[in-house]
Amino acid sequence: MRHSTSALTLLLLSYCNQMIAADAPPTRVVVTTVTEQEVATTSIQAGVVDFDRVSAVSGETSGRVTQQHATEGALVKSGQALVKLNTDLILKDMDIKQKQRAQVSADIEKLTGTLKRLESLLATNSASRQAYDDTRFDHRSLQKKREVLDEEMARLQLQLNMSTVLAPFDGVVLEKLKELGEWIDPGVAVCKIASTDDLVIKVSISENLARYQRAGLAVPVTIPALDLKLSGTILGLVPIADLRSKSITLKIRIPYQTGMVQNMSASVEIPTSIPQTLRMLPRDALVNFKGKDFVYTIKDGKANMLPIDIVTRTGNLLGILKPPITAGMQVVVDGNDRLQPNQSVQIIEK
Repeated sequence: MRHSTSALTLLLLSYCNQMIAADAPPTRVVVTTVTEQEVATTSIQAGVVDFDRVSAVSGETSGRVTQQHATEGALVKSGQALVKLNTDLILKDMDIKQKQRAQVSADIEKLTGTLKRLESLLATNSASRQAYDDTRFDHRSLQKKREVLDEEMARLQLQLNMSTVLAPFDGVVLEKLKELGEWIDPGVAVCKIASTDDLVIKVSISENLARYQRAGLAVPVTIPALDLKLSGTILGLVPIADLRSKSITLKIRIPYQTGMVQNMSASVEIPTSIPQTLRMLPRDALVNFKGKDFVYTIKDGKANMLPIDIVTRTGNLLGILKPPITAGMQVVVDGNDRLQPNQSVQIIEK
């Protein structure tokens, strides 16, 4: 008797729930149409952030470091001063050369006047040809001496300019190699700089995937440590394959963002097949239930849940290869989080 009462109660509760669902107003949803597109299947590969252009910046002259502007992690612009060397001796030599030139210029000015007077006297035979020629050659000799002093001044100015080590390109300082007071010789590196315009993701991929990678193709990139999603561009393959793993390094260029460091982990979604016709639908249509992917379609005014097999993700779109999803089908993109299978729906404009 007790079991019969329980069974009757369950039947009544089930009937009441069906009646309530029947009386409930339709759920308002927004739908979009499934399209077809030629795309390739993709897979997510792990990689690392790396700088494709790194320079061990060195000086061209010797000297003691008096200013050090290369701080590790600092961003620098092309032509920005990194290290300055002591220039006291150079400036002293330049001062001496300037005074020597001034003396020579005064002598040239004096001989110029003498030469003009001798020309006038020579015209009236009041001066000898020998005296005139000697003065003329002395004048020319002083002019050459002044030219030599000008060249020596230019050399000292060049040496002065070389006493400041400049950044060769826009970049970030990876390592500082010299401190204040240290002596450096020509060719000795003072710091290491990485170009921020040549930032790449390096991904080790199977050689079987190499034929699907096209230079210039845009691919999605994720950097988990920075919670950053961005678009990268395939540069190409490093022309060396690993003998044991049969893998090749793929390089993908990305724009520099604050906080990116060398060897930071990244993931990249790369093509793994030739382009094929896929059904494309927005990511907003995706519903995850018990670890599986579904979408809601509309059938006879009610929600119909269909399983999907995602083969690629392109921007905000999902690529579906197999049925039951077909081109032209309408899928719910807003309101699907509140739906249940066979629930009445009302389509509205977003």
